[in-house]
Amino acid sequence: MQESLKQKLYNNRYTLTVMFFIAVGVVVRVAGFGKIPAGFNQDEAFAAYEAFSLLNYGVDSAGNVFPTYFVSWGSGMNVLQSYLAIPFMWLFGASEAVFRLPSLISAIFTLPVFYLILKRIFGKLVALIGLGIMAVSPWHIMISRFGLESNLAPAFFLFGFYFLLKGIEKNPYFLLAALFFGLSLYAYSIMWLVVPLVLIVFGIYILRHTTKIKIGYVVCACLLLLLFALPHILFLAINLGGIPEIKTPFFTIPKLVVMRGEEVSLLNIFSFNNWVNLFWVLILQYDCIPWNSSPEFGLFYHISLPFLIVGAVMLIRRLLADIKKKRLSGAYFILSGFLSTVLISLMLFNLNVNKSNCMHLFTLCIVAFGVYSVIDFVRHKKTVIISLVVAFAICFTLFCGYYFGGNAVISEGFADGIGESVEFVKNENCQKVAVDRNIFHSHILYYDKTPPMEFKNTVKYEVYPYPYLKATSFGKYTFGIEYNDLGDYDAYIFPIDHLYFFSDEDYNITRFSEYAVAIRNGI
Repeated sequence: MQESLKQKLYNNRYTLTVMFFIAVGVVVRVAGFGKIPAGFNQDEAFAAYEAFSLLNYGVDSAGNVFPTYFVSWGSGMNVLQSYLAIPFMWLFGASEAVFRLPSLISAIFTLPVFYLILKRIFGKLVALIGLGIMAVSPWHIMISRFGLESNLAPAFFLFGFYFLLKGIEKNPYFLLAALFFGLSLYAYSIMWLVVPLVLIVFGIYILRHTTKIKIGYVVCACLLLLLFALPHILFLAINLGGIPEIKTPFFTIPKLVVMRGEEVSLLNIFSFNNWVNLFWVLILQYDCIPWNSSPEFGLFYHISLPFLIVGAVMLIRRLLADIKKKRLSGAYFILSGFLSTVLISLMLFNLNVNKSNCMHLFTLCIVAFGVYSVIDFVRHKKTVIISLVVAFAICFTLFCGYYFGGNAVISEGFADGIGESVEFVKNENCQKVAVDRNIFHSHILYYDKTPPMEFKNTVKYEVYPYPYLKATSFGKYTFGIEYNDLGDYDAYIFPIDHLYFFSDEDYNITRFSEYAVAIRNGI
């Protein structure tokens, strides 16, 4: 009776801790959402414009009807973030916060799903540890508040992984696994490599170690995944094989201006630079891009590194024990998934944090298992647990102060103030507008809400064809202010450090955060 009461109290306390970690994770992802980080990344702006154009005009910036891949910059962008944002834009209008909602929602759902995966593989304690670390992880907090299209990939990959594991016991879940793995292909083109490799590595192992698999469900799941992959197979055939692009009244499989196929190669594995980048991302947890991570805090805080090493060693030991006993091993899924995503990451030109984003999920699993292994090994468990909780809590508190305390580096990189500048110019009804050459045309395009066919018919590029197209003009906007010879423009949009070129006698100057607008007097 007494033991039963103890167990009940333990279960209640455990459940409350799980709920607390999820609540902390939700609050830190929702607080100040849409305002922090301030501004809009250039890729976010273009993806948001594509969503706006499809919602209001039925075509994207290239004039394509619901493409399977955007042309955008010339060498393409992924579509899932934009497509998921369309219903939110329809309900709430177009804004930074609205466009970022798919990132926020998917990240919030990732928390309980990550917990359930670890619980299924390793048990309740590892799951609780993993959930706690993910809830306060700088990497996961930052991607939940940043609408970069590739940031959706880890969430949809994780959902697919969860249903794959459930499918081992109840095979119909394989269909849901195929659904989410299939959707992840539209979140990030690198998933075209990650998904098949991981599924081959996982699938062969599952089929060899369980007798509960009904081949009919496996076949159906494979066919469903193939259906999702088919547009990308045709896309590659169009852009690498030279067949014509496919245009229908309902969708488009486009031909890009330039295909960056050389950025993925087995030869990159032998690049010393890529191994250095992997060291920076995996060990130093930083890639010199401030909206991906920070040198002070890393992806999971620097105190996680020893637990990553311990976790890897202990997972290998567990895998060997499972092999000896000929049983299905959870350690296999984590280690093989980690090695598979590391391999794909090394194949990528200029490896960085967001290019290797699915690797971070497996890294988190290894760190969680490392923390569990240390706790399991020491004698004074309570003291160690309290020390670890305090250490991560201090790191988390300091990170929140850094991130939510007005991170000027990210704001500057996200062109904070461009939106207000463009809106001001529109309200003043300026007809000829000059824009600083370092301002991305995607920002102007999105905030101006230029109709896509007007953009397509009027845009001129600095170099064409080119994988990263840079507009010199479209509509009423001309890019490239000659500050020593300002010319005959109604208005100028420029960074505030160029204010001294504009005299108060000749121009009415209005500042917006990092940018300013100068309107010629008399306009």
